[in-house]
Amino acid sequence: MTQPSVDLADGSLAEEVERLAGELAADTVASRIADGDPSPWGQGSTAADGLGWVDLPLASRPLLGQISALRESFRVAGATRVVLVGTPGVTAAAEAIARDGGVGLTVLDTADPGQVGDALAGDLTATVLVVADRTGDVPIGPPDGSAGSTVDAVARVLSDALAAEGVDPAQRTVVITEPGSVLDERARSAGATVITADRDVPDRFSALGPFGLVPAGLAGADVARVLADAAAAAEELGRDDPENPALRLAAALATSTGALPLDLTRGPAGLAEWVEQLVTGSFAGRGPLPVLVEGPDAPGWSGAGTTVALGSATARRPAEPAGLTTAGPVGAQFVLWERAVAAAGRLLDVDPFTAERAPGPADAGDPAGPADDAEPAFVDGSVAVHAGPWLPTRTGTVTDALRALVDLAGADGHLAVAAWLDRLEDASAAVLRAELARRTGLTTRFGWAPRWRADGGRRLPDPPTGGVFCLLTGDAEEDVPVPGQPYGLAAVQRAQARAEAAALAGSGRPVLRLHLHDRVAGLVTVAKAIQEL
Repeated sequence: MTQPSVDLADGSLAEEVERLAGELAADTVASRIADGDPSPWGQGSTAADGLGWVDLPLASRPLLGQISALRESFRVAGATRVVLVGTPGVTAAAEAIARDGGVGLTVLDTADPGQVGDALAGDLTATVLVVADRTGDVPIGPPDGSAGSTVDAVARVLSDALAAEGVDPAQRTVVITEPGSVLDERARSAGATVITADRDVPDRFSALGPFGLVPAGLAGADVARVLADAAAAAEELGRDDPENPALRLAAALATSTGALPLDLTRGPAGLAEWVEQLVTGSFAGRGPLPVLVEGPDAPGWSGAGTTVALGSATARRPAEPAGLTTAGPVGAQFVLWERAVAAAGRLLDVDPFTAERAPGPADAGDPAGPADDAEPAFVDGSVAVHAGPWLPTRTGTVTDALRALVDLAGADGHLAVAAWLDRLEDASAAVLRAELARRTGLTTRFGWAPRWRADGGRRLPDPPTGGVFCLLTGDAEEDVPVPGQPYGLAAVQRAQARAEAAALAGSGRPVLRLHLHDRVAGLVTVAKAIQEL
């Protein structure tokens, strides 16, 4: 086992990091976190009800036998393929563990019909369905006609498909939820396997609990090793020592209050995406804003911060320079980043355990409503352009619309692009980040919604500061009906995207929504438009 480490190569930050790490050590923050003591965050903090994650490296050990037994029983039944349907806040860790372990895990935290359709095209007779939703109303077995969330809709589709293949959905379903939730009660009454998650573990800190371990373990990842690495790291990171890597990382996070580029090319696969969700949900807009980038020299980085490389278990420094490098196996880095974010919350005077608002049915409106609540401002080829009154009259091309949006950002602004598309089939959309950054000079963020939110889950400053937003949506080549409902998955996804656009616009943000009637042709049009900026 390798202990986690933090290497700070950015000399301009070293002195401040050393000072703040010493302050945290003197205040015994590391040992108090290790003891599950909420006092570092002051009276009124939600930490008292949100520190269950601290004990997970040891408390989750009984899960290992349960995971092993379940996996063997499914193997005997010929079920070796695992599909995880869950809320975005709890799927990132399972995906990181599976990817780092080199095992296949199909993750559906989106209602995109194409992505769900790809999952349906797999061998359903060999499929285990894992439903991860803390409190969700997800029926197991025949649908009852009630409305539900994205998880509800996608779980209905998978459950119905299993039944159509002659497989009893309840016998092939594992549900992870809070004890006593509606989902818990329904799943048990239907005969599904239920594994409960503790209420005092916030979603983004749940990597080493059932939400992270069960899906990855059923898929074949070595979750025993992950827990062992985490337990060894937890002991080391509880020391009140300025050289404690968690305290040094906390200090670096607290001093990097602008954009924080996370290098996607380094470290355990999937870890950067998990770190992004952990950090963006924890600082209420007062900490760093993670930006997933394509390497240490990626374009569009304004310079107000330091590039982070998430090293492997043995690397202490990446082949190319980075301002900050963390190293260690994935289990150890889960603990490192969780402890660091918690300690940084104290430095930033932020309660990192307050639940962030997640995109979902409460925000989405009625999926059975109109296909669009307004006519587009104009159509350029296969791209329908939707914008607010900020768009100049007589704008008629995607290039001009993007140029007008960028002009509103200002020299110190940032551009956020959220793709409500299929992150597998439409993967080419991700290259737009670097090109937009190169052409505009803005710090540019990109992510796949709904697992990623355009505002980063942050409390946005008052307009006109705070950035501009572009949402990419698209027609589905083939919709997937939701059993028991008068609509398909395309309507669920469309309702969520419209709700996010409306929420951003309602807060005074310039929002440009580019709807691709043909996804392939539309992405080509958008790419060409960016090249003309």
